[in-house]
Amino acid sequence: MSKLIEAVRGGRTDDVVTIVNGMTAAERRGGLPALRALRKEFRDAWVTPQLQAASPALLVACLGCQSGAAAVASWLTASGWERMWVAEKRFLPMLEERPAGWLAELAHRIADRRPSTDIRYHLLEAIVQAARCPMPVTDASVHAWIRNIYGNGWNTDVIAERLRQSPYLRPMVAGLFTAGGTGQALNSGHSNKDNPWLLALARLTAEGTLDRATMVDGCLGRLLRGGTAVDQRVFHRLLLDLDLSAEEHAGHTADWRALAADALQPVAVHAQSVLADLALAGALPTHDLADMTRAVLIRPEKNLVRAQLKLLDKAVTRDTATADALLPAAVHAFTHEDTEAQERALKLIERHGTHLTNAASREEILASAAPIAPGLRTRVVEALGTGAEEALHAAGEDTLPPVPSPVALASPPASVAETAEETGALLASHGILPVADFERTLDGLVRWAHEDRAALLEALEPVAATRWWSRTCRRPLPDDSVPSAFAPSHVRFTPRLALDLVLAGLHQRITPGTAKAVLDGGGAHAGCLPDGPFRARFWEIAHRLLTDPQPFLLSTPSWDNGLLEPGELTDRLKTYQRLGAHVGACDFAQALLRVRTTDRAAAEAAAERAAVLGTPEGRRLADWLRTGGLTGTVLHRTVTDQTTPVVRSGEITALHMFPLAFRELGSPALGSHHRCWCAATAAVQQTHWPAALRLIQHVLPCAQYPEKDPDVCSVLPLLAQSPGASGPATSLVVAGGLGVQRQEDGIAAVDALLLLAAQKKLDPGALATDLGALMLIGIVAPSRLAESLGTAASTGAYRTVWTVLRDALPPLLSKDLSPAESRGLGELLTVAAECAERTGAQGVIPGLDPIVDRRGSSRLVSQARRLRAALAGT
Repeated sequence: MSKLIEAVRGGRTDDVVTIVNGMTAAERRGGLPALRALRKEFRDAWVTPQLQAASPALLVACLGCQSGAAAVASWLTASGWERMWVAEKRFLPMLEERPAGWLAELAHRIADRRPSTDIRYHLLEAIVQAARCPMPVTDASVHAWIRNIYGNGWNTDVIAERLRQSPYLRPMVAGLFTAGGTGQALNSGHSNKDNPWLLALARLTAEGTLDRATMVDGCLGRLLRGGTAVDQRVFHRLLLDLDLSAEEHAGHTADWRALAADALQPVAVHAQSVLADLALAGALPTHDLADMTRAVLIRPEKNLVRAQLKLLDKAVTRDTATADALLPAAVHAFTHEDTEAQERALKLIERHGTHLTNAASREEILASAAPIAPGLRTRVVEALGTGAEEALHAAGEDTLPPVPSPVALASPPASVAETAEETGALLASHGILPVADFERTLDGLVRWAHEDRAALLEALEPVAATRWWSRTCRRPLPDDSVPSAFAPSHVRFTPRLALDLVLAGLHQRITPGTAKAVLDGGGAHAGCLPDGPFRARFWEIAHRLLTDPQPFLLSTPSWDNGLLEPGELTDRLKTYQRLGAHVGACDFAQALLRVRTTDRAAAEAAAERAAVLGTPEGRRLADWLRTGGLTGTVLHRTVTDQTTPVVRSGEITALHMFPLAFRELGSPALGSHHRCWCAATAAVQQTHWPAALRLIQHVLPCAQYPEKDPDVCSVLPLLAQSPGASGPATSLVVAGGLGVQRQEDGIAAVDALLLLAAQKKLDPGALATDLGALMLIGIVAPSRLAESLGTAASTGAYRTVWTVLRDALPPLLSKDLSPAESRGLGELLTVAAECAERTGAQGVIPGLDPIVDRRGSSRLVSQARRLRAALAGT
């Protein structure tokens, strides 16, 4: 062992400095490999007092032996150094001896790191001062400066004083407005109103230490850039703390207009208020007010839209000559989802329509009113004094989305490098993993493990190094901990966890006996029906990688919707037969559940070829294709004793020959919420479960009880696109999804509704029955349903939504509802009235008249009157 390594291991930092100073350049370069190996040894070992003492010495040795600025920057910004402050006292003098140009390059390389890098700002500042170069202002350096200023103090006075003493105050403050994520960094945990950072910046601006124009321009520029809500709120608060004068407001008119149009709601409200003051003071040109109005009225926020219409009323009242410019802008509210805003815009036209002098303005208003409801259109025509022309009902066909066509899966990865790259990308990605990418990569891992295991392991080394099962140890995990590690009952068995299991098997971190035991037990910890087969498939793949690698997977789908072509599965079985490969039970069961049987000609042709193979799997495939697989399963809608609608099915005998984990899917099923509040929904929401016909009845209660799994609705659009007919389970699960609380889940249910309608697979009567039942028992709230159906209608599906509401409303209206139970019913009647007006629907809704005859002008009563008037054609 060299003297340098001995000194490092002993933690003798002073001796390390002496030894390095006495080494030649060649000797320093020659010592680097040993130092790198020692660094790896320290990083993989447990932290001990000896390692803590040796870490500063190792850092000093590494920095002293490196000659390039890039390498030194990498060492300085690496994570995991113990007692860094001890090392700084030794290596800073060593660095300061380097040439100024080299130090400037080092400073820039440190500052160019990612913002999340733990840069020590005082170290960067010392290097910059030694180099006598400007401070590099980057995302990383600005974030490091913020952390350094914060220190241990959160007091405004302390932060203000630290800012005054900062030698690079102005460039770093300018960097606050350009670096990403600084709003989050400045958010100290206080409310924005008493944020010490913001108050300190405002104080330094008021006293002249910071340039006021730069601060104002910086805040406005940062708000115009957009960004996260935290960023927007922080810089908006700083702008308020700067307390702009009327002259400063007037000097940034264009900025305020842009913020009113596109900024976060609180920022837009502030911008709107500033522009309103300017407009009423005569300091905002009329054409600017009109442009601002058009931008604001298309925003979804009701308060902004209503405030803008109120401003227009004041502006036109103040100067009637502005009517020709402002009233055409007001009609943009006619298509807003807020019916109150529509009514206010109409009243504005009625109040000031006589002030119009320009024929072009009248024509623009009439053209804008063309697509709105006929009743409103008639009032616009009358308000403009051009004669009450007949307003025809728009009873055309719905505008429905195109149904996506399935896309064929690409060939498996062509090399071990491509396989490793795609595996790493899937594990590092966020959100739902697409079936196509996941299955293609999984098949690539199996194929290359069979063809060239050593090359695959080498290519996967960077990926494996980041995984928890690899960092834990370099030996197989303890047998008694493996099942709970990869399939804990309290953690969802997601596709990413499934990939980890496959990789751990490939790297022999699991013993064959453990994998076999888990597989024989049905997959371990399968808490509910769809989860067991999903887990078992990957335990089988891991076991085969440990014992008998498969040449490829039989169950890889042919299409991105999870379907497998029968002819392709037959060809794969033939290849297995030729290679003498053993067919995995779970892999084959998964393939059978995925194989497409709806094309009877293709299924019969593939069945004949499969039977000729003479193998047990060939005969089973032939029988499966000839009998249609699971397509003959019948589901029945019924009602429990608690009036909860559920779906039942009889026993599926076709699954008796499947592996243990798959067999329970063939047992009689009753939709019940306690059977799916578990990891199964993860497989569902990520679309990796193939048997959609069985899946939908087991997942159904999750949509009815979304608080147990708020992500389950994300799979509904994919289920709506699935081949085959739509039945009672589909109707009930979409009904539950339309009433969920989270907006993104409701949108997914709306997408499913529209896709079913586009394929003519929607049964409006069944959906209306389910919605009525779910609303009566409180699973679906009328307000949530109104939001979802309003979204569907706004896409152009007014007729589809009306056919659903026409039958869903009577049971609810006919019931004597308490005030709490009727909450949201007014919003639902608003959607119904809008659809009735636009489609020209006529008739009578049972239970509507008693509500119409009530006194008052509540939303419920006013919209009931509107709906009855629309149905009466008045």
